[in-house]
Amino acid sequence: MNSPYMGNFKVTNLYTTSHDGLDLVGLDDKNIHSTVTGKVIFAGWENSTNKKQGFGQYVCIKSNADGFYYYYGHLSEIKIKTGDNVNITDIIGVEGHTGHTIPDNEQGSHCHYCIRKQYAKGNDLNVNIISGIPNAYGVYNDGYKPKENVSHETISGELTINNKKYIINLIEKSGF
Repeated sequence: MNSPYMGNFKVTNLYTTSHDGLDLVGLDDKNIHSTVTGKVIFAGWENSTNKKQGFGQYVCIKSNADGFYYYYGHLSEIKIKTGDNVNITDIIGVEGHTGHTIPDNEQGSHCHYCIRKQYAKGNDLNVNIISGIPNAYGVYNDGYKPKENVSHETISGELTINNKKYIINLIEKSGF
């Protein structure tokens, strides 16, 4: 399961034809983590003149792996900026209650998590299938366990293919 919480969270609103993602609430921590490695396409207000509209403050990251756009909406704080490169598990913001919710204040602080094929509304993908988060109300744990005492070792070498020499640097991470 790949959630933006890295721990315990609750599903408070489901993915449907009229709701393009999942609304999630962090139970252990309110920090929102990137679920992909990629480039930040946008980080800011959906509409800075009407802060009760849409996602409110949100982050959109284009994944290096699948090319999809991962959205994290309704944030109270954004900790990265447009153009940044982020790694999976990097903190990108804090869950919040900005933007549009119906009725206002009913859901409280949460993160709207959705995935789209393109950086445009109406191109949503089934977030449940891609993330593994069940499309069911309830409390879940994404299985993340931080690693302690991780050591790194770099191994260098040279490889020759068709008379061309390549320098290779391999980084071995033990403890993962």
